[in-house]
Amino acid sequence: MGNSARFPVQASAPILQTVEIRQALLWAVLLATGQAIDVLTTAQDSARGQLEAMPISAGLLDHGGIGLLYAVKLLLVAAAGVALVLTARWMRSGAPGARTVFRVSLIAVQAATIGLAAASLSNVILLGSVIH
Repeated sequence: MGNSARFPVQASAPILQTVEIRQALLWAVLLATGQAIDVLTTAQDSARGQLEAMPISAGLLDHGGIGLLYAVKLLLVAAAGVALVLTARWMRSGAPGARTVFRVSLIAVQAATIGLAAASLSNVILLGSVIH
């Protein structure tokens, strides 16, 4: 009886799911913010004659400009956000591996967000060196 009587799994599952959904939404918003900052700094760098170092981003800029780059980044953010929310909701069913899938997805979004912050910082530094 021990811990299972004091901490029933069924009662805590909705609370845990709410926490997971909050985490999913928070990191999706942080990723969206990072993408927006990256697009803005890329636009500023491009306006000052700098070339985009990322081949895929450079191709998007060549074919559709900054609008296409921003649209693709928004679609990627939406996909990541949906994946996080769906896996957080999947945990409610108690399916084996659901928590692991959510955690791996969350870590991937966190890593992408942190990497994007570093890229945006690099863009700002580059922009600063061009202005002076």
